[in-house]
Amino acid sequence: MYDRHRKTTLSLQWLTIPVVTALLSGCLTADPDTDPSHEDSALEGHLSPNGFSSPSSATRADPDWEVEGFARERGISYAEAQQRLGWQTLAPQLEELVSAGLRDQFGGTWIDAARGDRIIVGVAGKAGTDALAVVRDAARKIGLTEGYDIVEVRHSMAELERANDRLGDRIEEVNDGADATLTAGLRADLNAVELQVPAEGRLTAAQRELVAAARAELGAMFVLGSYAGRATARACVYPHCDPPLRGGIRITNSGAGCTGAFIAKSKVDDVLYQFTAGHCAPGNTDDWSTRFTDNSSHVIGSVWHWEWHKGGDMAILRIKNPGGWDPEPWVHVTSGPDTTTNTTYTIESDNTSVLGMRICTTGAFYGRSDCGYVSQLGVTATYGGVTVRKLGRGSFCGTGGDSGAPMYASHVAYGLQVAGYSECDSLYQGIRAAESVLNVNVLHAP
Repeated sequence: MYDRHRKTTLSLQWLTIPVVTALLSGCLTADPDTDPSHEDSALEGHLSPNGFSSPSSATRADPDWEVEGFARERGISYAEAQQRLGWQTLAPQLEELVSAGLRDQFGGTWIDAARGDRIIVGVAGKAGTDALAVVRDAARKIGLTEGYDIVEVRHSMAELERANDRLGDRIEEVNDGADATLTAGLRADLNAVELQVPAEGRLTAAQRELVAAARAELGAMFVLGSYAGRATARACVYPHCDPPLRGGIRITNSGAGCTGAFIAKSKVDDVLYQFTAGHCAPGNTDDWSTRFTDNSSHVIGSVWHWEWHKGGDMAILRIKNPGGWDPEPWVHVTSGPDTTTNTTYTIESDNTSVLGMRICTTGAFYGRSDCGYVSQLGVTATYGGVTVRKLGRGSFCGTGGDSGAPMYASHVAYGLQVAGYSECDSLYQGIRAAESVLNVNVLHAP
């Protein structure tokens, strides 16, 4: 959890803390003979100064406000901020490779602010020679020569995910019709599933029983916390942009308002779409519009496909006049404490997110773009009377109307803002899942 004013990590008072061995001592990374970050020095001449291969970022000409904002938040130099964000960009790839290589021994990945935003790879049980080799080889494959550590944890991610899924099923049942709602998600950094109760409102008897049962059944895999506010969908009523069509713009339908996100392309033909949140669609499936800077209204298109249930919260609008709109893989970034104006911010790829990552968003109603940190993954949350599973959560700010807002960082698409407990405690739908369900791909800059 993060303080939006200080942007520093805050401690939480947990009722139960799981054991995560070697996390603080760093005993697995103290020895250069076993620390992958001390190896492969011969490769460094083929890498950028940031310790990762990134030809596109090395030649990009636009001012890097993301690096500048992160440097201010952390109180570090521009060069160090650039290095840390480079590690972050590679974290999803490292997670994918290590997860496949370690299998049942994979204990999750996360970015640890206390360790200088290094990527932490958890190994369930004893991190023997074979496990260390898997991580080292995966890092080498993606060009990561430093910026990661290996720790031993008690529980594998497979165990945590099974527990999180069971808990999510039961939360969906006990939250149905309840005034106050439980929420839960994965915390790889705590090697646990985090169940949160609302700070305000009374729990039902069934909800209280679930809390007690989860604590007893999950044991060391269980962490209990609380959250302020109430999960609320962000659809309702900054600017507008002339063509080309891009993400981060206000879209409306008969008084309803949401935010248009990334441009997408069908996986089976050349039809173009624009992402937004699924809960924006019910009752508003006909034409959605936006405005040019002269305030004239123009139709984007109608809802082609939407989902809002436990499987996700996502939708696409079919763009009716692609020739006139000339859609581009851009996001409108506005000026703010974390950001610098860039109306043609390019999206060059898409990926899954990792706990602790810094991600930005442009909601069309909040008033400016904003950046925050991923605090939970695999979240089960109830809003608008619907329980949605496997969401992300973080300290990005938003308000009503920001549903559908693009979530991005380092020119990578990560998700769609969908809801929030409070202004700067937000939920988002992962973009990879949205692409799969809606059978489209995020349009990338060449």
